[in-house]
Formats: sequence, structure tokens, C-alpha cells
Amino acid sequence: MTDGDGPKESSFYLPPKETSMTPDQKTKEKKPGSDFLGLAYIIIGIFILIAALQLYFTIQDLIRTWISDQFVPVVSALYYLAVIIVGIWLIRDYIHNQ
Repeated sequence: MTDGDGPKESSFYLPPKETSMTPDQKTKEKKPGSDFLGLAYIIIGIFILIAALQLYFTIQDLIRTWISDQFVPVVSALYYLAVIIVGIWLIRDYIHNQ
């Protein structure tokens, strides 16, 4: 067998063929009307954003009307702080749920 009649051994590594361990997954099928539903969510979101901005500025006017002039800066600062805290909490909750 030293004369080269036998099978040759390969001296390099051949990686195994790629095979998936999971069965073929089906692609998600779109439900009829899902495009319309997404558009409806966007429109509702815009309306909610407009209403939230109007409420934000209305509360500022109410603070100036109902609160004595000397306490307006303090109450406004507390209001702004509450808005910031709620905003951060909502963003954190949204990111955490993703």
C-alpha cells in the first residue's frame, strides 16, 4: 500500500453541509384589511397626539388662571416635571415590551 494504490487521505477540513434543524417555516400571510387597519391606527395616533398637545397647553393656561401669580412658576415646574416623568416612564415601558 505504500506504492499509492490505496485511497488518498485528505489533509484539510471539510465543514458539514448546512441543514436547518427546524422544519421549513411558512411566511406570514397578510390578513385582508390589515393595511387599512394600520392606516387607521396611524390616523388615530395623530388625533391623540393633537389632543395631548392641546391638553398640555390648556393646562398651562389653567395654571396661570387659577394659581396666584407668585406660585405660577412653582406649579408650572411641578407640572413640567410630572410630564417629563410620565413621558420617560411611557418610553421605558414601550422599549421594555419590545
